[in-house]
Amino acid sequence: MPTYTDLMKGFEFGRWKVLPERGLVRDGEEEIHLEPKVMDVFVLLASHEGDVVNRDQLVDAVWDGRAVTDEVITRSIAVLRRNLGDDAKAPQFVETLPRRGYRVMKPVVVPEAAKPDDPASPASPRRGYLLPLIAGFGAVAVIAWYGLKGPKPSDTLELPIESIAVFPFDCLQDQSNKNGHLCFGFAEEAISGLNRIDGLKVVRIRQPYTVGNGVDAHGVVTGSVQIIGGQVKISAQLEDARSSLIVWSDTFDADKNNIFEAQKQVAVALRAAIDGEAEVQVAEVPAPANFAAEEAYSLGRFLFEKREHQATIDAIDQFKEAVRLDPSYGPAWLSLAYTYIIWPDYDLSVDREAIYDKALEAVADGIKADPSIREAAGTVTGFVNHKRTNWGAAVEAFEMAINADTVQPIAHHWYSRALASVGRLDAALEHIQKALELDPNHPEQPIMISRLAIVYFWLDDLENAARYFEIANRMDLQAPMHTMAYSLFLVRSGRIEEAKTNARIALEQNDIDTRWIGPVFDGFNQPENRQRSIDIVAELSAADALPANVELVLWALLGETDRAMAIARHLEETPSLFELELLFIQEFKPLRQHADFPVFAEAIGLTEYWSNAGCTWSPERVSCAGTGD
Repeated sequence: MPTYTDLMKGFEFGRWKVLPERGLVRDGEEEIHLEPKVMDVFVLLASHEGDVVNRDQLVDAVWDGRAVTDEVITRSIAVLRRNLGDDAKAPQFVETLPRRGYRVMKPVVVPEAAKPDDPASPASPRRGYLLPLIAGFGAVAVIAWYGLKGPKPSDTLELPIESIAVFPFDCLQDQSNKNGHLCFGFAEEAISGLNRIDGLKVVRIRQPYTVGNGVDAHGVVTGSVQIIGGQVKISAQLEDARSSLIVWSDTFDADKNNIFEAQKQVAVALRAAIDGEAEVQVAEVPAPANFAAEEAYSLGRFLFEKREHQATIDAIDQFKEAVRLDPSYGPAWLSLAYTYIIWPDYDLSVDREAIYDKALEAVADGIKADPSIREAAGTVTGFVNHKRTNWGAAVEAFEMAINADTVQPIAHHWYSRALASVGRLDAALEHIQKALELDPNHPEQPIMISRLAIVYFWLDDLENAARYFEIANRMDLQAPMHTMAYSLFLVRSGRIEEAKTNARIALEQNDIDTRWIGPVFDGFNQPENRQRSIDIVAELSAADALPANVELVLWALLGETDRAMAIARHLEETPSLFELELLFIQEFKPLRQHADFPVFAEAIGLTEYWSNAGCTWSPERVSCAGTGD
């Protein structure tokens, strides 16, 4: 059988020439790019030359043994078949053997090994995906070569490093944290570069390094940054955690005006130390036209990742400054739009519709300035249309974003939210899993892990929901959607006291009086207190002391379905105020059984969407033909 290494160099399969390192299949002049995981599945099947590959083999080889649903594997096979022009009912290329696995049906032909003077193959099969160098915004534009040399692993290591943990770089003598965004960038660049090393597992650590952190990785990257006046001194090192030996260390000096270039140089040197290559190929993100614009953009990204109320407002100001200083820089326009979109989640008092208009204006201005962001901007237009219940337009925009030449994880993340809002919970799970697969170390990892927990909860998979909620909580995530969903999870789990504490956190983030939470929540699991809870909510409602979305959830949890439906009908004109995906969870089943639910569903466009998408709904679930939902 051909080895994995042989196949990665290219092979022939029927009429197709397969180039795994480039992520594409070719039939004459026709070229089709495959998603990384789909290509990995293809190569694994090909390596068995017609023998059956079972589910466990696929999970171990392609998903590193991580727990994935059958739907994820089925989708990968379906996407592979579609791109090869295959038919599942009468397959010619890939056969499904029920309850056994999958196998390829054509001979796998590996050409003779390339001659030594043949051009080198492209470096990574993941290059078709946007894995931005710092915060997840922008596009890969040019390839730069750096001549930095690093020690070969064989010179310093007894065993190869197959996993590595990257800690935040310490910001020395920066008690006011005014340079935090600049120090933040060094670890981000390091992670981006290391992610391009095939077979290396990279783990982002969000807490500062301390002795005895207990990180489960072969290698540990730490560093420090000291900025004094206009000068910057950087130190970085790689330690073998198994032997406590320093594998590589170096210091760098730079002018502050060149600090972003210094971030790239440190990342290149570190990657060379791991790869053992004399020269390392690095994909650069196009930078703003001047240092002031780049610093504003960098600070904006740093603030955006905090996911806090004031930080979100400050991030908007920084992105505005970045586009003022360099109006042609598309990624800054995109970042501004993204930040507008999340702002209403952190401040219920803002006019959502006005803010969403600002997001659309930002992407429109950005596309005029930099047409390369057009497809990525589909994430913004998709999200706004989803919140405005323009379901067809939302799906069209998201599909453009996730099928672009470069794909950002945030596109799949926000598409997951939209799909959950129309009741397609299985598809919502698929897309949030895809977001995490594209870049497990993306700066938005905590919010995406929270999203994964939430969808598992909506699907009544409480074991996985608990697992991922716990991971997100350890990351100190306090995003409003997370705290709200986790509160509901705690209520369903009977952990009422914990639910009270968590709900207070969620509501206090928006300056909402929380003194009523204790007595109202007591009615959720104590029948003798239920009427008292109902009376308290009624008083709060009469005093207009509760946001409509909060009141709707409380009435549903207390079993007051008529009152819950009355609030839902009130929200028909402003559905963006409510997370519509809640309609499809277990606690809202009585609402879905209400006589007015079909009228409500039609008013917010769900009935039309389901009809156009080939979906049917019942109080139990939404089912869509041909989608796996």
